[in-house]
Order: sequence, then C-alpha cells, then structure tokens
Amino acid sequence: MRERKNLFIGIIGMLLLFYGELLPSFFNEWSIFIIESINESILLLDSGLLIISSFAYIAKYLIIFSLIYLGSMMIAHSLSKDLEQSSFPLLLIVTVMASLFLFNQIYHEHFSYLGHIVTLGIVVFLQIYIPKQKNFYIIFSIILFLVILSVQWLQLIPVLSSLGFGTDDIAISLKMADSFFTENNLFNTLATIFFIAFFIIAIIFTFLIHLVNKQVYTLKKYQEQEEELKETRIALVESKVYEEMTMLVHDLKTPLVTVEGLLSLIEMKMQLSEDRPLATYLKRTDKSIEIMKDMISEILYENIKQPIHIKELLEYVTSHLNLDEQFIDLDIKMEPNLPQIYVNKTRFSRAISNILENAVTSLAGKEGYIHINVKRIDSDILFQIQDNGPGIKNSHLKNIWIDGFSTRNSSGIGLSFVKRVVENHEGTVTVDSVPGSHTQMNILLPIHKVGEQTNEYIHTNR
Repeated sequence: MRERKNLFIGIIGMLLLFYGELLPSFFNEWSIFIIESINESILLLDSGLLIISSFAYIAKYLIIFSLIYLGSMMIAHSLSKDLEQSSFPLLLIVTVMASLFLFNQIYHEHFSYLGHIVTLGIVVFLQIYIPKQKNFYIIFSIILFLVILSVQWLQLIPVLSSLGFGTDDIAISLKMADSFFTENNLFNTLATIFFIAFFIIAIIFTFLIHLVNKQVYTLKKYQEQEEELKETRIALVESKVYEEMTMLVHDLKTPLVTVEGLLSLIEMKMQLSEDRPLATYLKRTDKSIEIMKDMISEILYENIKQPIHIKELLEYVTSHLNLDEQFIDLDIKMEPNLPQIYVNKTRFSRAISNILENAVTSLAGKEGYIHINVKRIDSDILFQIQDNGPGIKNSHLKNIWIDGFSTRNSSGIGLSFVKRVVENHEGTVTVDSVPGSHTQMNILLPIHKVGEQTNEYIHTNR
C-alpha cells in the first residue's frame, strides 16, 4: 500500500513538473504583453503601467516555478519514500536545479540560478518545521508559494543586479525602464517592501503551523497519558479487589474445614442411629461442602480445569440468571452428542453469565430474546449467544474488550473478564453486532482429545 502511494505521488509530481516545463510555450502572449507594456510605459511616461508590467512578470514566473518546485518536491518524496528521511531535502535540491537547468536550455531565458538557490535554502529550512502529516502538501504549497513570490521580487531590485539577481531579459527591461523613470528608486523601494512582506508572512505562517502542531501533539500525548493513567487506576482497583476477594475466599476454607470435621463426628455418632432422613441430610450437606470447596479452589487457582458436560454447565449458568418480570425468551439449542469440555467451571460460568447479563440489560425490560446455540466445528466447540437488543455502535466495537470501558456507568470489566477467561482456556471470543438489530457473542473453545495430557486439570479434593 505504501509503495503504491509513493508511486502515485511520483506520477503526480512528474505531471506537475512536465506542465511547469511546458507552460512558458503557452505564455508567449503574456510575455509579449509584458514587453509591450514596458515600451508603452516609456513612451507615455506612465510609471503605473510599469508597475502593472512588473506584477504580470511576477505572476508569470510564480505560476511556472510553483509547478516546477511542487512537482520536484513530490518526486523527491517518492524517491526518498519518507519526508523525514535526510535524503529528501537533497533530492529536492537536485531535482529542482536539474529542472531549472533544463528550463533554461529550452527557453534561453538566461535567468540567474542565485535566486533559486536562495529559494531552495529557505524552503529546505522551513520544511523542517512543517508537520509531516496528511495536510503536508497543502501547507508546503502555501509556504512554497509565499517564498517564491517573495524571492521573485528580489529579481526586480536594481541594487542586487550586481550580485546576479534578475538577469533574465524581462527583468533587465523592467529595471532599465525604472532607471529611466526614477533612477531605480521605484523598484528598489517597491520590490524590497514586497520581498520583506511576503517573506515575513511565510516565516510567520510556518511557525504558526509549527506551534499549532506542537499544541496538538502535546494535547494528544496528554490524552494518551490520561488514558494510561485511567487504565492504571482501573488495574490497581481491580488488583486490590481481586486480592481482597482472594483473601476472603481463602479464609472461607477454614470454617468449611471446621464444618466438615463436625459433620464427620456427627456421622460417626449417627452410625448406630436408625434416623435415615437425618443421615440423608448429612450426606447432602457433606456434598454441598465438597462443591463449595471445589468452587473456592477454582476461584483461587484459575488454571484448575475439570471435565464437564455442556448441558450441565449451561443449566448451572441459567439457574443463576434472573429473568423475573422480564419479557425475554431464553432458548438453548445444542447439537447432540457434544463432548465434554475442560474448563474452570466457576470462572467460565461467570464469563457466560456476564454475556447473558449484558444481553438482559440491553433489553432494558423490553420484550426480546436470548438464543444460545452450541455446536461442534471440527476440533472446537462454538458457543453463540445472540440477543435482539439495540446492538453495539461500530465506534465502540474495538473498545468493548478494554478494562474500564463502559457505556452504562458500570465498572467496565465484564467483557474484559470474558476475554481473559476465554483466552486462558486457549479459546477466542468475537462479537458480531448490527445496531438496531442484534448482538451475537461467539466463543470458540478447543476440545481436548481423549487421552490428551491436560496438565491444567487438577482434582480439587486430592
């Protein structure tokens, strides 16, 4: 893509340069007008007509040299491939001087190269301060126009003729006419004023652009720092919450062990009793404690994964989903004979729950549906969760997985948690959303083959 862009820039530059070289052949009448105006001003003793002739001279070469310089700049950009490269100004100078040499050879105008050396020196210096962004060509064109305009007036300052300025035929004719009228006082004053004015405007414009660019850059860096600070704060809060939750969950193990021990003593004393209902209650309580211990271990150690049937997992998730007083049609479809998956039940269930809760929240009490479709695709299991809520804006799609991002004044860690959990299970999660139609979350989870080593599988009761 970048190579094509450079080629396109080079082609445009060559076209501009080509037109710049050919333009004088279309300006014959213009040149004749200037010469006739000079002669007429002398015959009529009209200095005003001489000034008009000088403006026509400046305008002619301003158009021609602007095309040559701008075309040369684009060719230099195409060859250097980067405006920041040190080769760019060197290529610009070489291309401009070669083009001007060709111009002189074709039209025999005998203009001096000194003015163009000055122009190139100013342009190469000022381009350092032009931001190398999408508006570079527009800004460069304006500055180039002002610099060429100012230096062209140097060609008409008689006092600089001894230095080599204004050696082309028309410039000499204009200065000779001025010598006849005012002994060179008119152009020494007028051309100097115009040179200084346009040169100062070019300098001021360049540095204003430079200052604006610096402010924009500073503001952008400030916004980036603010975003990094926000992410750091969220990470610190999340880390602190996670640390406290881990400590709290870890502390739950102590009373559970105590309760488990007391239940064992009660069971020993009940062995001689024939109160079977009480024995059944004790077994159910013991089983619940085992489940709680498994859940605690899965929370504390996220890499703990156990085999579970998908139907059992979804029943567990949906049993905790609050759809009371909600006009939501929850539909679950599963392919038959789906294999077991190895997951951290607690964390993976929480991830699925986060998606479902987002779907419920998006419907905001309105009538709608949530469809869960689970199927096998090659060696993966695909979970598709779709709702017909308002959807997600395209501008938000790339941010929904970022910690802290939220459009509902929530913590913004729901979907980022989903992404972390799925990726921890070697899976991927994507979203398809059409605003005003639906949102579909897709979780692709790999299937562990029978006999495959799963070093992340740990039975919590061992």
